[in-house]
Order: sequence, then C-alpha cells, then structure tokens
Amino acid sequence: MGLQERKKEAVVAHPSQPATGAPRGAGPHPLAVATIRGLQATLRVVADLARTMLPATIAVIVLDRSGWLARIAGVAAPAMAWFGLPGGAALALLIGNVVGLYSGVAAAIPLGLDYKQWTVLGTMLAISHAHPVEASIIARAGANTWTVLAARLLASAAAGAVLHRVL
Repeated sequence: MGLQERKKEAVVAHPSQPATGAPRGAGPHPLAVATIRGLQATLRVVADLARTMLPATIAVIVLDRSGWLARIAGVAAPAMAWFGLPGGAALALLIGNVVGLYSGVAAAIPLGLDYKQWTVLGTMLAISHAHPVEASIIARAGANTWTVLAARLLASAAAGAVLHRVL
C-alpha cells in the first residue's frame, strides 16, 4: 500500500468525515437550514396573526371614521373609567372576549392608549378572552361553563380596577 492509498484511507476513516469520503460541509450549512426553517415558521405565524388582527383593526378604524366609535365610547365611558380606559376600549374588550386576545389587542391599536392603559387592557384581556372557544374547552373539562366564564370576567374587571389604582 502506497502513501497515497493510506491518505485516502485515513480521510475516509476519520470520524469527522462522512463514510462516502465527501468533504465535510458538502450540503447546506446547519445554520442556514435552521435560519430558513425559522423564517418559514415566522411567516406562518405572521400570516395567522394577520388573519385575526387585520379585520379587527380595520373594523375599529371604520367605526372611528363613521362616527360609531365615538357613540360606543360615549355609552361605555362611565364603565371604562373604573379601569382608567377610554370608552372605545370597551369595543376592544368586547372583541377580545368574543374573538380572541390578539383581535382585542388589534382593536385597541387605533385608540392611541398610553403605557398604563395598555397594561390594564392587556391584563384584562389576558385573564378573559375568546369566550366561545374557551366555553367549549371548559365544558369538555366538566366544569360549569357559566361559573368559570363569570369568574374570569370578574377577575378581569378586578385586575383592571386594581391596576388602574396602583399604576
């Protein structure tokens, strides 16, 4: 066996090399593969969020431009004052409780809330959101749906009122 044959054998036998003798790194770099997969997953999440958030944001903008948001806000303002929120936040809470957390947040974007109001609203929505979906889960779990939903609404209101007082 000559020197050249021994070098070939050593290259193939080295543990860092594939058994075929192909040089390491012949395929795509693992970091590139991970980056591409991560970007694909991110785009799927962005598309899913856009499907729920865009309609809610557009609905609030349309209501605002048509004057209906001001009417809704005027009716809801006394109740929303307990939480330090503008009357229009009632629509965001309603959308969040019926459709879902992200839709409620999206509905609040056009309202121009400050950090304190975002904290209060976000906490309230985190405690109480997506009641139609949650109701089916609660029922399957065997709990009383109305009791759990009422408790979530009361906990949400209590948290909102407390945060308004302490922030």
